[in-house]
Amino acid sequence: MTVSFEPTPAPAILPLADALRAPSGGKAEGLARLIALGLRVPAGFVVRDLAAGLPEALGEAYRALGSGPVAEDGARSSFAGQFETSLGVEGEEALRAAIGRCLASLESARARRYRLERAPEAPRAMSVVVQRMVHARAAGVLFTIDPTSGRRELQIDAVPGLGEALVSGRATPDHYRLARDGELLAFEP
Repeated sequence: MTVSFEPTPAPAILPLADALRAPSGGKAEGLARLIALGLRVPAGFVVRDLAAGLPEALGEAYRALGSGPVAEDGARSSFAGQFETSLGVEGEEALRAAIGRCLASLESARARRYRLERAPEAPRAMSVVVQRMVHARAAGVLFTIDPTSGRRELQIDAVPGLGEALVSGRATPDHYRLARDGELLAFEP
């Protein structure tokens, strides 16, 4: 789920590929760029500008994805990790509840503290990315610049299964360093 703080009068649903046409949050916009490049991105949609109620078309958009398990996430680059994420959500009622939890996390103590420190002017609305769930053999985080040294190399931290174990700190990742041309510089299991 992606959070954006450019509210519109009512929540709306936008196909993920169209997320660059209207403010939809950093995650949705990044995924739309990947789609535009022709890369494989799990099917999804954005529920934009949530402040209270959910749009009536939510069930229709969910059924269009095939009604199977989905993941929803509520983060934007400046609020990364501050909002609730739900994985493996099945059914319209469960999706509505998951989005409700994400929306409620907008006012969590952690998000309020973050907003006071970094974005006190941010309005209280969010956009949520809903995507078809992918059952991954491995998942990870890629940095295109070493976050500690500033070296222009690729840093990859990866774990078996879903990436949630990595980002929550429950799993210790394998760490890869690669040169820009793909040459393996280091591997630390």
